[in-house]
Amino acid sequence: MKSIKPLYKPAFQHLKTHYFLNIMIVFLVGFILHDGYQYATNWTNTVSEQEQVIYELREERLTNSDILRELVAKQKLIPIDFSLYAETSSEKYTMGYFSVIVNEVTASGSLGFGILNGLNKILFQGKIAESIMIFIMVILAALFWVFVKNMLLIGRCRYFLERRLYPGTKPDRILFVYKTGSMNNTAKVMLLRSVRQTLWNLTIIGGIIKYYEYKMIPYILAENPNISSKEAFSISRQMINGDKFRSFLIDLSFLPGVLLDAATFHLLSQFFLNPYKECLYAEFYAALREQKKAKIAESELLYDELLVTFAGSAAYPDEKSPTPHPEKHRWLTTDYEKIYTGNTPILFFFLFSFIGWLFEVCFYLVNEGSFINRGTMTGPWLPIYGVGGLVIIYLLKPLRKKPALLFASAFVLCGSLEYFTSWILEQIAHKRWWDYTGYFMNINGRVCLEGLTVFGLAGVAVTYFIAPVTDNLLKQIPNKKRKILCTVLLILFAVDCVWSVIHPNTGNGITEGFY
Repeated sequence: MKSIKPLYKPAFQHLKTHYFLNIMIVFLVGFILHDGYQYATNWTNTVSEQEQVIYELREERLTNSDILRELVAKQKLIPIDFSLYAETSSEKYTMGYFSVIVNEVTASGSLGFGILNGLNKILFQGKIAESIMIFIMVILAALFWVFVKNMLLIGRCRYFLERRLYPGTKPDRILFVYKTGSMNNTAKVMLLRSVRQTLWNLTIIGGIIKYYEYKMIPYILAENPNISSKEAFSISRQMINGDKFRSFLIDLSFLPGVLLDAATFHLLSQFFLNPYKECLYAEFYAALREQKKAKIAESELLYDELLVTFAGSAAYPDEKSPTPHPEKHRWLTTDYEKIYTGNTPILFFFLFSFIGWLFEVCFYLVNEGSFINRGTMTGPWLPIYGVGGLVIIYLLKPLRKKPALLFASAFVLCGSLEYFTSWILEQIAHKRWWDYTGYFMNINGRVCLEGLTVFGLAGVAVTYFIAPVTDNLLKQIPNKKRKILCTVLLILFAVDCVWSVIHPNTGNGITEGFY
């Protein structure tokens, strides 16, 4: 390839096409995987210092203008990651039994060292129970990494490869590996890629070279998920040969934006840098494929010409795909214009309420090291998430074809719901179940810009991906069993409501610590 400059313009054009769907895909996959899209923290070594400043500012309960002024004064424009919580990274979790497990598994940030920690507990400290829990968490983390994280990484590549030519590409393309029934093979190839990369990293220089040599493997798998590991590595090596430096220049070209990103509280990366980089690398792969396919020994394995030759349809034609799509995986499709009727709203309410509860419980487990039953109620549900989900699905239905307006509406409506729920609870119980005081651009500690942005992006994700796929899953349940399930859930919820009015859920980590 003579130059990468011609790639930037078409990549930008593809970014603008269905812009909010593009950023939603990057947000959704990045949120699930937490895969390194916090640019500022990747390029600096000041995370713990940032956290300490944020902790101090939150403790002082300053206004928004005070926060900005103090951050500039104390940090001298050092990039700030506002997604971090109050505790500094040097502090260990001390609350509860789970803190021991979390600390041991996350101490090194490595599954391998997590296993060594577990062995150390058994062989030298005699703490068998803790070792078992550590091993369980290591195994679960490994399974998630192999069978979820890597699959979604390939799915994201597939989405942006199709988006180049087909403006009607749907979000369900991130499930491409699952839909084609190729999970086992792609998991094996990606696992081998990670192992090799880790070993090469020990040589430092070799690690950098191999990073770019293996760069095309996820895209190759996105085109042909049934390719063998030997063939995938060989094709990637041949494809990138002579163009590693150009791939490096693509990464380097984002450095000015990365440095500026900190001043925008990472909004620039979320709304431009991350999705634009995905569009650019999709263009890079397509260009390399076209220019070098004739020279690649195993070129017949790059068989999906529909990814580089427009088929004349709005969306990629699965019926013409060289990769089989088994009928049993048809439920992994999204029709965001569908109407949800019957008892679906009830199931959606409880599902979103449970997911919200699970998210907050896990968040506190990781950040505080102990199990905390979040919310005002005793049961495993947070109704504010359920109501928010229904607002997005039903009230914002007329905006489904306008992602930008849908994002803005979810931003405002869900923010209003959170604000007034906080106000009502405080008036009734004289307690706060959450407090954003100290966060940038917060309103009376009830809502903040960071949270509202997540609401907006989550609204887009729910509309175009989560709700349609979930509805397909719920329809697998016989109607009679659905009715029984709804009845039982409604009865339990009603009982919990009555109980929680008399005995609201309060205590350390729930209401204590909030003013």
